[in-house]
Amino acid sequence: MKNGQINVLVAWPGSYIGRRLTRELLRHDSVHLRLIVKETQWVDEFGNHAVEIVESSTMNDNALMEALTGIDIAYFPLRFFGTDSEFGEISRAIAQRFLDACITARVKRIVYLGFPSRGNSGNDFIDTMEDVGQILCSAPDKIQTIWLRAGFIIGSGSVLFEVLHNLVQKCPLLIVPRWMEKKVSVIGIADLLAYLVQAKDLPVQETFMADIGPQSLSVREMLQVTSEVMGLKRFFVPLPVEARWLCSFGLMFTSPFSFAFSSFLIGILQKAEPVPLQGGQENAQHYFQDIAPLHLETVVEKAIAAIGNEQVVSRWTDSLAGSSCAYDEQDLSNSLFRDIKCKNFGDTPKQRIFQAFTSIGGRQGWFSFDILWRIRGVLDKLSGGFGTSLGRRVESELRVGDLLDVWKVIDLQEDRRLLLEAHMKVFGKAWLEFRIEGNTLIQTAYHYPSGLMGRVYWYSMLPFHVFIFNDMIESIIRRARTPD
Repeated sequence: MKNGQINVLVAWPGSYIGRRLTRELLRHDSVHLRLIVKETQWVDEFGNHAVEIVESSTMNDNALMEALTGIDIAYFPLRFFGTDSEFGEISRAIAQRFLDACITARVKRIVYLGFPSRGNSGNDFIDTMEDVGQILCSAPDKIQTIWLRAGFIIGSGSVLFEVLHNLVQKCPLLIVPRWMEKKVSVIGIADLLAYLVQAKDLPVQETFMADIGPQSLSVREMLQVTSEVMGLKRFFVPLPVEARWLCSFGLMFTSPFSFAFSSFLIGILQKAEPVPLQGGQENAQHYFQDIAPLHLETVVEKAIAAIGNEQVVSRWTDSLAGSSCAYDEQDLSNSLFRDIKCKNFGDTPKQRIFQAFTSIGGRQGWFSFDILWRIRGVLDKLSGGFGTSLGRRVESELRVGDLLDVWKVIDLQEDRRLLLEAHMKVFGKAWLEFRIEGNTLIQTAYHYPSGLMGRVYWYSMLPFHVFIFNDMIESIIRRARTPD
């Protein structure tokens, strides 16, 4: 400890939970905070706070030791989503490396957020969360682990909330297959953060497990509550089969998810444990007596209010495994194809120009040819992507790492530059850049093709570029000159 403070590490604070947890810990004067993150630009928002940042993958042993040296409490990377076959293997390897490094660095306590499970559920995500917990608890004589198990999180930007919100908003008639009748454990994001923050001070001396968030509800019940909170009358039609494939397809088109992610999520809902397990709830009630979990109605109300007030701190997209905002300027220099548009904006303040091009997408759309972008998004959905239904985290701001319709923000320099990387199938790599130089706006589309199909793709898009990109740069300047 330093000056009476407790030294705390949050590993990968750019995730959905990690970002919010970091904000909560910064409210505590007793905490000296250190972060380990793959790319520092993910956490630029914390740069003005008294935090230490170590940039590296958690698989790097030297960086882990640097990050963990002098640490009292270490939060293991919190809740990532991986749909590929290697997700489980990589997660287990990271857990073992993290445990070994914590022991070597003499960390006093690891805090881990798992998922309710009895083991061997048949779902890769649930079983991986269970295995990671077992690994982190495997050396109780050398280090203490606080293992909190929580089910689905409901809050602005969370996966399950976006399912509920989108289905209720878009579907007057809701088909309810059997998996929607199965009860699952849920917890509000504010309650979850309260448990995680208190876990660092928990008065226990040994490895400890607790099941938190004891509400168990079916998806149908959650949809009913959500519709009541939103003031919408919805009709439910039971379906006596699982219909996973059909539901995945339907969820793909009513939510911001790809088909693979929809199927992944439904698979978890089908296999999730409905109630706390083996005394875990009693532990939570005994050691976290001052936390009274909010009822679902209140949680949903708070989530909807956060969206309306543009206060969505983080989103599920922040927790996609393997997600990165790293790029090399050399990649742009080496791109084979470019479409460059330049426009002098005269005496219009550059701050207004920057504000105009960082407001594109989402509900604001893509100017005159927004319909073409929406069609492109549908094609991306059909080819396995997320499409333009991802929208924006909030309409009023962007940050590095945000997904913006079919793009990802990979560089953002105030009043100077926005660089987007294509998050859709483009048969290679593609970027869209807006850059201010003097009183000139430079808009550049880059494409680095992969094989013959990449070249065919670029040339097939050229006729659309003529309309779309000319209109875009003109519209950005026009928007900048329009009074608020």
